[in-house]
Amino acid sequence: MKMLMATVVCLGLALVAWRFLPRPPVVQQGYDYRVGKPFRGSELGKTVERACGNCHSNDTNWPWYSDVPPVSWWIHKHVRDGREKLNFTEWTSYSKRHQHDALESICGVISTKRMPPAPYMVMHPEARLTAQDKMALCFWAAKEIERQDEVSLNQ
Repeated sequence: MKMLMATVVCLGLALVAWRFLPRPPVVQQGYDYRVGKPFRGSELGKTVERACGNCHSNDTNWPWYSDVPPVSWWIHKHVRDGREKLNFTEWTSYSKRHQHDALESICGVISTKRMPPAPYMVMHPEARLTAQDKMALCFWAAKEIERQDEVSLNQ
């Protein structure tokens, strides 16, 4: 029994100590999806912000548990990985090829329910995409690809 108590105390102290270890910073800056490309003048920006913004932009709304190790390590890694794959805050700085590749994958990952991930939606039910949301995102992605292709042909 003493061994179990000592183990529990040690684990508790380790978690408290981990709380104060430095962690790599994750850039945070505000961004309004409704005013910038590619969402200007549409409700699509609100959908993207609600369902995708926490991991795929620099405008992450960090929950309280994002500061509690070891959960914080997983959350911060997930956000970094999400931003590396697609960051809507940096959309306008992407090359046309990068934008085209992202557009081609968006509909597929939301249609197959790979995005938003199920574990994320457990804690963030507002991120769930309705069938109408998915159709709107897929329609936008297809139209944006079509527009980019027309621009490329005209150049």
